[in-house]
Amino acid sequence: MTENHLLAEVRDKVLYITFNRPEKHNALSQQLLIDLKGIFESHSMDESIVAAVLTGSGRKTFAAGGDLRELSKIRTESAAREMSNNSKLALNSIRTFPLPVIAALNGNTFGGAAELAVACDFRIADFHAKIGFVQGRLALSTAWGGGADLFQLVGRSNGLKLLLTGKMLSSSEALEIGLVDQVVSVEGELKQSVEDFLIPLRNQHAHVIRTFKELADAKRRGDSKNDLNELETELFVSNWINDAHWEAAEKVLPTRK
Repeated sequence: MTENHLLAEVRDKVLYITFNRPEKHNALSQQLLIDLKGIFESHSMDESIVAAVLTGSGRKTFAAGGDLRELSKIRTESAAREMSNNSKLALNSIRTFPLPVIAALNGNTFGGAAELAVACDFRIADFHAKIGFVQGRLALSTAWGGGADLFQLVGRSNGLKLLLTGKMLSSSEALEIGLVDQVVSVEGELKQSVEDFLIPLRNQHAHVIRTFKELADAKRRGDSKNDLNELETELFVSNWINDAHWEAAEKVLPTRK
């Protein structure tokens, strides 16, 4: 990976990924996004893991969006389209990852990084962290699929307001409108809060977690209710005949004599 700008390890059934460009406020360069996509794709079939966690190095910034120095060289329509499409593919590898992805927002999250955060399934924010869709300040709009995710999370009115104002929300404000799922109120407790969040996932069977994520992804795509019901049935049947179900059932059903 480019100059170790992205760190990844599997520990206790969880894939941990860290943006490691503190001197650049963990800016998301195009190569970093390519590497990120590669990590998610290479671990998508790993049946030993139950979740992934994304965070940034340091305490100031989760990520600062796109690398502005790099992006300033993109001047043509075709180049802009290519950058948008490639970055969207990278974030799609998060959206379609078959296991839950948690963004641990250790610091400020803005621009493209806010789009990346809402591509994740859950967001746990440190109390001092702020999050904002500030693209409009540069006379830009969202480009990596974050606009659609934002509206789905917080609704049309709240989403449009955030885009129009470019406001950096405090973690408590973000929690109030559903942009983040949890705020850590004690300094230095973000890592422990994430670990506490992961406890029930680590206790769940990985194949069942994949089932729930697949159903949630279908809803996110906008699949019809009929399609969702059919998918739910297929997933249920697959889990019902799995040995893990019967092993669990034996522990709770009364033994016949």
